[in-house]
Amino acid sequence: MSELSCNGDAEQTKKLHEKVVKQIEYYFGDMNLMRDKFMKEKIQEDDGWITIETMLKFNRLKQLTAEPKVICEALKQLSSLMEVSENGEKIRRNPSKPLPGDTKERRDEIASRSIYAKGFPLDSTLDDLMAFFEKYGSVENVYLKRDFTKKTFKGSVFVVFNQKEDAEKFIKEEETKYNDVLLASKLFKAFLILICMDSIDILFLHYSKEVGEKEDNKEEKDDENEVLLKTKQQMTKNAVIHLKGMNPETNREEIKQFFAPHGDVGWVDFDKGVTEGYLRLREPNSAAPTLEKAKAAGDGKIIIHETEIEVRVVEGDEEVEYWKKMYRDIAEKQDKRKKGGGRSGGRGGGRGGRNQRGGRRTRGGPQGKRRQNKKNEGEGGDSDNEEADDDDEPRTKVSKTEAD
Repeated sequence: MSELSCNGDAEQTKKLHEKVVKQIEYYFGDMNLMRDKFMKEKIQEDDGWITIETMLKFNRLKQLTAEPKVICEALKQLSSLMEVSENGEKIRRNPSKPLPGDTKERRDEIASRSIYAKGFPLDSTLDDLMAFFEKYGSVENVYLKRDFTKKTFKGSVFVVFNQKEDAEKFIKEEETKYNDVLLASKLFKAFLILICMDSIDILFLHYSKEVGEKEDNKEEKDDENEVLLKTKQQMTKNAVIHLKGMNPETNREEIKQFFAPHGDVGWVDFDKGVTEGYLRLREPNSAAPTLEKAKAAGDGKIIIHETEIEVRVVEGDEEVEYWKKMYRDIAEKQDKRKKGGGRSGGRGGGRGGRNQRGGRRTRGGPQGKRRQNKKNEGEGGDSDNEEADDDDEPRTKVSKTEAD
């Protein structure tokens, strides 16, 4: 074998080892171990040790290599986080590097280097996005937001950088592009609150409310300008339709079913008994095309519950005010929950969920069982740096439609 061939093989082996270590350290890293039920259960069984056979059930690791020997060699040579058992059959996180405590200070520190970005092509892969963000600095995690029902990438991500300065570098960059596509939005996660209800992650912009009235008019004006700026950054543009003149007997499901064949319905802001409401679509710039298709299917008319209704696209200042009010309503509702004024019991009480911080609840019934079975196979914890089944559009206070 030539020297050139040997050098080429050595370089390929090195790259493979680096990828294996990166993936293993993700599974045993701070972020994943704090939230991965399967991994947490496994490390309790044998003093932190997990068999390589079990680890090879994780899809992304198995795609890199199915050879236990390769995994052991990679970890021994390159990882300071991991230990390999003497017989080479098990691995564990080094006991000298325990998980940090799940404290408010720790969560705030993570949030300070966490960002949200939106506007990526829907065919983007995790590996592509990891490579993109690593241009700004070392990355701890990338979570791909996925449609709850279709399981497809929605074009938005959460990213946790290892250094706060790298996160700031990304946010401060003007006109950030991915493959020549200008990103639609990018914010620090500190501006966002993630609420999980009924296994749907609902992302909305957080408006901080100070106790008492501010006396300084300039401060009030500055705060309002900041709210306006954040609203324009976060809102899904040209995606709201106003409905007027509806039959009082019309319900949300009828509205959803009528528009579903013509557009990707997100939520229906409407209460039975009133004659006006709003329809929100998931995709930007989809309101006008959706209306056009709906009218074409009805010979130029929109008829719901045997009643012809007036419809129009919400635009301009009215559109911004609509989203601003919606975000504020949600923030006020969340504030009430924090203060104990929200609902108790029912669907998880206050914030409920994983770690009691608004995380996803494990529900009973067929879907809950399927998710649990997947974890038992060793793949439920294989989030592979992705956050599945998420919805990055906010829900209004009155919307409880089945459109999700």
